[in-house]
Amino acid sequence: MKTLLKIIPLLLFLFISCQNKELDFKTAENLIITKYKYPTVIDFEVFCSDPIHARRMLDFGLEEKGLVKIMETREFKDRDKPLIEFTAMSKYFLLETTLEERESKIQKVKIGTRKFDKIILITAETSDNRIAVAEYNVKYDMNAFGVLWPGLPAEKKEKAYFIFSDNGWQIIEKKDAELMMLKKIMEK
Repeated sequence: MKTLLKIIPLLLFLFISCQNKELDFKTAENLIITKYKYPTVIDFEVFCSDPIHARRMLDFGLEEKGLVKIMETREFKDRDKPLIEFTAMSKYFLLETTLEERESKIQKVKIGTRKFDKIILITAETSDNRIAVAEYNVKYDMNAFGVLWPGLPAEKKEKAYFIFSDNGWQIIEKKDAELMMLKKIMEK
């Protein structure tokens, strides 16, 4: 019985150390979400005293939707007032600004959210399966202020690079993965 108790930990150790080191979808997803802090807020800086920004707000119909008020004519006494004022309806979309931004009449606005969607493909980049690349989709959910950033895609493919070490799988930068793969090639 004592011999069996000594053999079981040894067998468990061998079993764990000989496990397949392939990166699975769930591990990759958890590491990507943790590393890149999904979902993330997409912000846009509105220069409230800029006539070009005011014109864009009018063109995109944000005043008609009740999100902003635009001062279309300005008198000399109004020169220090911003051209764009955000209404109570837009308070949910307004982000915190620094003192310097407030002095410059800049307001950060949430125009959407960037969310992790799904992993498309995981490939091993080395023969020993210690470096892997995961391709995944990111979705962009835009709100009413999303019109301020035209051309932002609804969905985008991205890549994450992983390495297997004593601590398990970890995300690394692309350049580090490329250097490690080059080193492997040079060793051969």
